[in-house]
Order: sequence, then structure tokens, then C-alpha cells
Amino acid sequence: MMLARPATQPLSALLILSVLLMFSLTHTVAEEAAAQASTTQHAPKVTAKLSTTGTVWVGQAVSMQVSIAAPGYFDSSVSFDIPDPQGVLLMPPASHPVISTKVIDDVRYTVQQYELRAWSMRAGQQTIPAINARFSFKPSPLDTDGIPAEVTIPSQPFSVKKPPGAEQLGTVISARNLKFEENWSPEPGEDTVKAGTAFTRTITFTAPDVPGMIFPPFPADEIDGVGVYEKRQLLDSDNRGTLVGVRKDKITYLCQRAGQFVIPETRFTWFDLDTEELRTEVLPARTLHVKANPAMASAGTSEQAGISNPLRSAASRNTLIGGVVVLLLLAGVLYFASRNRRVRAAIKRAAIPFQAVHLQPLNPTERKSGSRAEA
Repeated sequence: MMLARPATQPLSALLILSVLLMFSLTHTVAEEAAAQASTTQHAPKVTAKLSTTGTVWVGQAVSMQVSIAAPGYFDSSVSFDIPDPQGVLLMPPASHPVISTKVIDDVRYTVQQYELRAWSMRAGQQTIPAINARFSFKPSPLDTDGIPAEVTIPSQPFSVKKPPGAEQLGTVISARNLKFEENWSPEPGEDTVKAGTAFTRTITFTAPDVPGMIFPPFPADEIDGVGVYEKRQLLDSDNRGTLVGVRKDKITYLCQRAGQFVIPETRFTWFDLDTEELRTEVLPARTLHVKANPAMASAGTSEQAGISNPLRSAASRNTLIGGVVVLLLLAGVLYFASRNRRVRAAIKRAAIPFQAVHLQPLNPTERKSGSRAEA
């Protein structure tokens, strides 16, 4: 007769599996704690360098590559405190950063790379000043709260030259493929137009790597006999990191009276980075031939003749309305007084001093009968 052995092998295997699982969990937690502690001890890092090489001309874009590394993971976007240095225009990054990772001292860092651009408006030694960048990060993606951080992007000096031949031109824009366009609606010509006609002139500046605010405002000088009205727009766009600056100036010339009016010639000079030469765009002068408009003259005479009548009518109307309002208020007070005894009694007491007093006549015309008998 065979005796059955107790089932100890399955229990032993289960016990071994439990021990291994607990060891694995303990090791994983220890590794995460060590990684988090190591990450917390490491601060965010920032590096910067100029990517523009060669000669930098006045009005030319200068690019600076900025890399911000956070231990662990970014918990927010990066906010840049852009300064306003004299003589240099700075713009914040217009596109999204390029994200990557790298290991520094056995710590995993998330890196965000940005491109900041600057334009110098004068020659000489210039500097992109230090820029503060603020963000928050998490050592572990499962952390509840982010750690606020702030880094300082180091300043970057650079040298700027004036384009040859532009010493007397003041501010010059240096660009590639710059376009300078003019459109009229309607087109001025030799035909004579009536007073009251309006001409709209649209001037458009377009260039890559140049913000619209750098383009000069198109002159809209006053012209005697012509009303000049202007509207200016900045229509910049950023296509995959390439800035395209657009400035559109719309000027309207309204002919106010008869005569010949000259819109002067306009010249715009800029520096071509491809040919390294100055280029000048010329818009020729335009003459507006205007004749009298009988409709405008008759409308003006009628308007002058009828100025006093509307004013007088308005004054009479206001007086009439005011009188009606006063009468309505007085009627309401009298009605309220007639319905209230106390008010009526108070009115009677207040009116006593103004009531008529009947006095005896000084020279009576009739005598009593008793007086006659005595006479």
C-alpha cells in the first residue's frame, strides 16, 4: 500500500516566485528613488551661440541658437523675458522648439532648442544682452507638481558694419529678395477728374528674415487741396522657422477742390546681401488734374444756408419738451396734494399770510339810521 506525499513542490515554487517579485519591485522603486534624487541634485542648463557667420551688416538678421536642458521632463513651455536694448531689435522665438534628450552625468535631460533673432540698426560693436528664461520641470513624469526654474541665457557680442556707400543714408535694411510694390486704384493719369474723387495708393514691402516693423513708413505728406489719409498694417508670417516680413501702407488722396496737385517722387534704398550692393527703388511723381464739381458747390451752399434753421428748430424743440415735463410734474404734485389731508392742511397754513384781509372803508357812503335821527 502506497502513501501519498504532501504537495510541497507547488508551494515552494509559489514562495520562490513571490520572493522574486518582491525583490524586483523593491529594486525598481529603489532605482526610481535614486534617479529622482540624482535628478533633483542636478540643475537645468542653458547654452547659447551665434549661428550667423561672416560679416554682419546694419539691418541684417543675426541668429542665436539657444539650448535649454531640464533634468527629467519639461512641465511647461519656456517663457523668455525679452529686453529692449538700444540700437538692437530682439524678437522671441516664433516657432516651436526642437526637442531631444541626452544624458549628462548619468542623468537624463530633456533639451529644447530655440532660435532667437536680432537686428542691429547701427554699426559698431553690439551685444545681445542676457535673457532670462522661466519654466518648470518634473524629475519623473508621474510627479504631481513641477519644479519652477529660471536660467539666464548668456550675452552674445557681435560686430556690425555699415554697407559701403550708405554712410549718409541713415538706417539701411539689409536683406535678400526684398520686394517693393506700388498699386493705385484708380490709376492717376492725364484725364481730369472732379473734386471729390479719391485715389487709393497701396505700398507693400516684403522680405524674408526681416520683420515688418523694420520697414520705414511710407511718406504721406500733406498736400494743400488734397486730403491725405493713411492706414498701416504689419502682416508678418513664420513658415517652418522662416520669417517673412510684410508691411502694407494704404494711402488715400481725396481731391477737395479744383487744381493740379503733385504727389512727389519717392526713393527707397536698401542693401542686397546677395550682391553686396545698394539698390534704389524709385516711385515716380504723380499729378492729379482736378476740376470743379458743381454738385459739391451746391451741396456746400445748401448746407451753409440751412445751418441756423436746424439749430433754431432744435432749441425750440428742447424748450417745448422742457415745458411739457414741468407741467406734468406740477400736475402730479397737485394731484398728490388733493388726495392727502395733511398736505392740504399744510398748504392752507402756508397760504394764510398771503390771504386777502377785508378792512373797513375809510370814507363810508352810507350812515346808519340812528345817526340821521340825531342829525
